[in-house]
Amino acid sequence: MAAPYRIRADLNVNGGDRKLVFACIENETPEHLALKLAAYLAFWDEDLALDARHNHPSLEGQEFYPDLLGVDAAGTVTHWVECGNTAMHKLGKVVRRWPDAKVFLFKENAAKAEFLRRELARQLPDHHDKITIFCWPERTFRDWSALLAERVAVYGEAGGVSFNLVLNDQIYATDLLKF
Repeated sequence: MAAPYRIRADLNVNGGDRKLVFACIENETPEHLALKLAAYLAFWDEDLALDARHNHPSLEGQEFYPDLLGVDAAGTVTHWVECGNTAMHKLGKVVRRWPDAKVFLFKENAAKAEFLRRELARQLPDHHDKITIFCWPERTFRDWSALLAERVAVYGEAGGVSFNLVLNDQIYATDLLKF
């Protein structure tokens, strides 16, 4: 089963509770939504903003936006998270405009992550080391996507590269790879 275009998530992770709606925006795919939910869980403790678009003061006047955004008390961008395909031009602008921000990319598998790492080194030679890429080992992204439904209850522990979760009564545990 493919991931849905909208996910109503009841999240009970790391001792905290949140209810969120993840919805595809513009040309996003269900797979992109699956990546975004996983990225949100990976940064659970940072409580990153979803859909930080035109209404976020830290991004005022910007022509592009992240999938997830973290800012400090002063409104300075601290975390910029992209899921799936992202243009090199956009990544180049992000690392130059917010040089102190941590930039993270989430990809479906190691082959895509390795290719992206090579492209970053080739196209952004002065900045590629500022970007961290996370991906799923082997075929586990497909397993993750298959567990998602229009309504999902998530329980367990998540953070960084580790997921030890129960999604709608199905166990899901994996450690993401880091490039």
